[in-house]
Amino acid sequence: MTVEAAVRFLAATSTDESMRATLAEMIGVGDGDVSGAQALDPDEAEALLGERGVGVANFADQLGYHFTVAELSVVVDAFSRHRDGELSDDELAGVLGVPALASQMAAVGKSVGMVYFGIRYSRPASGSDSAPQVILFVQKTAEDARLRDELKTILQTGDGDISDFAQLDAGEAQALLSERGVLVAELAARHGFSFTMADLFAVMDAFHRVKSGGMSEEAFAKYVRLNGSAANFLPLIQDVAEYTYKGVSYQTAIPSSAQANTLAVVRFMESSKGDSALGAQLQALIGGDGDISSPGELDAKEAQALIGERSSRIVELGAEHGFHFTVADLSAVVGAFQLVESGKLPLESCMRILGMQEGDAITGVAAITSTAGRIYRGVRY
Repeated sequence: MTVEAAVRFLAATSTDESMRATLAEMIGVGDGDVSGAQALDPDEAEALLGERGVGVANFADQLGYHFTVAELSVVVDAFSRHRDGELSDDELAGVLGVPALASQMAAVGKSVGMVYFGIRYSRPASGSDSAPQVILFVQKTAEDARLRDELKTILQTGDGDISDFAQLDAGEAQALLSERGVLVAELAARHGFSFTMADLFAVMDAFHRVKSGGMSEEAFAKYVRLNGSAANFLPLIQDVAEYTYKGVSYQTAIPSSAQANTLAVVRFMESSKGDSALGAQLQALIGGDGDISSPGELDAKEAQALIGERSSRIVELGAEHGFHFTVADLSAVVGAFQLVESGKLPLESCMRILGMQEGDAITGVAAITSTAGRIYRGVRY
């Protein structure tokens, strides 16, 4: 399974009318032509990056194109950024895992050549103001002593300076990836930096890769510029590939589709209220009543079981029901729910930190109205 298979599948929609019709019906928007940067409109991209991507990958598999949802997301995201002018032709080729665009054209045939032909590129101006909020926040800890003290209090380890991979120690990294990371995101918001747990996870992952030698500082700087300058967030890195192009060796960090994984945990937990089969499976695994749909429903014993030794099985159970997330994502959400229930984190902040949009918030709050009203009386949602 490769990114190339996803490129081939998308490219085929430019010439195969039957495929286009099926795909348009499946994703519910657009004309089904998602063959490249010019053909893929924002609504189609959003659909492919969402829950419908699973069905699309399954449809492609039936046609002989074998790739994962993450690989599909890499290609869709690269096409979108190429369309918006963030990636040049050669940079797009690097993201897609080939050392030059010409090689990609040769690999997938004439249709992809037509997709890329004539696309113009202009590099956006660089500068710290265009960096993702989470990057700006961690950089701020190097110069703001008060912020460092507040951060040190929350993390209960380190010196509060998490400004780069050299300053971040193992204890700080571990704390940032726990429920304390939720409180760090809330602290950042109070200082004017708004980001989600997924953003924080992405930076911690990138810092770890640089510190462990898995990615160069130059590759990290380029990754931040290309992936964060427009969207103002950083996706997780799926892989770091090394290439030699015209005699020059370089690294390319390939983004994955993990930005909304904490939201996937929320959706999974919410489903435990209305899905009796899921509720029964959860009850068998962690005890309790099987309902972990909200901060008010999640009791301390259930929370401990979710993030304890059974956490890997919970991740597997989520995948079985179509919700894909990691143990770290699960731990962050459970920790956030506990902070809300204990009154240490406003519900509104919790939803923002977990990546929920305004429309999502209405759905999420519906199940926890009484809890929210009790803790945060007078706050409107």
